[in-house]
Amino acid sequence: MKKTDHDWERWGVTAPYYGVLSINRFRPENLDADAKEAFFASGERHISTVFSRIESMAGKPFRPRTALDFGCGVGRLSIPMARRCDSVIAADVAPAMLAETMRNCELHGIENLEAEVSDDRLSRIPANIDLVHSFIVLQHIPPSRGEQIMAELADRVSDDGFLALQFYVRCNSHWLVRSLVRARYLLPPANWIRNRLKSRPLREQAMELHVYDLPKILRTLRQAGFPEVEMHLDTEAAGQFESVFLLARRTHQHPSIFNPLA
Repeated sequence: MKKTDHDWERWGVTAPYYGVLSINRFRPENLDADAKEAFFASGERHISTVFSRIESMAGKPFRPRTALDFGCGVGRLSIPMARRCDSVIAADVAPAMLAETMRNCELHGIENLEAEVSDDRLSRIPANIDLVHSFIVLQHIPPSRGEQIMAELADRVSDDGFLALQFYVRCNSHWLVRSLVRARYLLPPANWIRNRLKSRPLREQAMELHVYDLPKILRTLRQAGFPEVEMHLDTEAAGQFESVFLLARRTHQHPSIFNPLA
C-alpha cells in the first residue's frame, strides 16, 4: 500500500469526518448530531450546484443512469448523488472510509449505492459512466500518480457524459514554507513538531497537499474527448492555495469551433 493510501486508511479509522473536511467541529470528540447534519448539508449544497451547472451546459434536466464519486470518504457527496442518479459507485482507497459510507447510506435510506476499493488503474470501475466526479481528493495525491488517475477517470466517462474534477493549481506560500511542508511529508519528527505547535495529536499523520499543472490537465482532457471545459476558480486554506473545479462534457465527434477546416 502506498504511503498516502495508508494515511487515508488511518484517517478512516481514527477521524473519518475530519479527514474529509479538516475543521475541528468534525473531529471525533466534537462530532455531535448538529455537526453531522452540517457536514452532510454541505455535501447536498455542493452536488446541487454541480447538477445545476451540468443542466445549464446540457440545456435539459440531468438524471444520470450511473455516477462515480472518486475519493468518496464517508459519503458526504455520494449520498446526495445517489438521490439524483439511478446508481452510484462510491470509490475510495480506504476500506474504513467505505465502511462508514455504507453505514451512512443505511442511516439516510440510500439503497442504490455500491462501495468499491479503488486503485490507480480503477480496475474495479466500469466504463460508460454518465457522471464521474471527484472533489477535494486529487490534491492529496502526488501528481505523478494523480495524473494517471485523472486519465483513467476521464476514460470511464460515457459519450455525452460529464466529468467533474477539482485540483489545486497554485500554492501562494513562500518557497521556504513550501520546503518545510514537504519535509514533514517525508520526516515524521518534522510533522510531530508541527502538530505540537498546532495543538494537534502528536503523531497525527500529515495530510499531503499537491499542486497540478493546469495546462497539462487541459491537454489530457482534450485528447480524451473533452474539447470544452468549464472552469470555476477558488482559493483554499485561507488563500494559501488556488484551486480549479473543472466541468466537461465528453464528445469525440465535436469539432473545434475555432478550426475553419473542421
